[in-house]
Amino acid sequence: MTGLALAVALVALALLTATLIGLRLPKTHCAASRIRIQANPEQVWKLLIDRTTHPGWRPGIREVKLVEIDGQTGWIEICHRNIQVRFVETYQEAPFRLVTRMADGGGAFTGQWTYELQGQDGASTLTVTESAIIYHPLIRFFSRFVISYHGAMDVFLIALARHLGDRANPEHLSVRQRSDPTGIQPKSR
Repeated sequence: MTGLALAVALVALALLTATLIGLRLPKTHCAASRIRIQANPEQVWKLLIDRTTHPGWRPGIREVKLVEIDGQTGWIEICHRNIQVRFVETYQEAPFRLVTRMADGGGAFTGQWTYELQGQDGASTLTVTESAIIYHPLIRFFSRFVISYHGAMDVFLIALARHLGDRANPEHLSVRQRSDPTGIQPKSR
């Protein structure tokens, strides 16, 4: 066996193993990250809901287009590789709680983020909770063992803090696993 053929076989075996492990992982997960920011809740809230400013401070977001999706406030995030992801806002209680979800549930994963904001002494504590369903077993494997369920939330929270001139070290919170954390019915796959 040549070196190239051996390398291809090892990569294929690794992907197969990761897929088999991913099949044994639950499709649903719930994870939460929290930061404390030296900014008042109104400043933080404004950044959360003014999505047109997100490309200026969020890594990986090239453009945001505001749209209405099924009668709800929505937007499309366009990433640097022209990947477009549609989101809708499902609940807002300014400036304390915001719930958003992916509008396109037909892909490899779907879910929602719940933002909870508390203020004290001119500072804010922002908690983001992700409730998601990951359909594809290989993506489940990488989400669990490589990227971490907290990965996207941590990147978001760190970028938000930096934009506000603060440093952040996200704290990972323990959340109770629910059988259906998103309220979305899993597709049979």
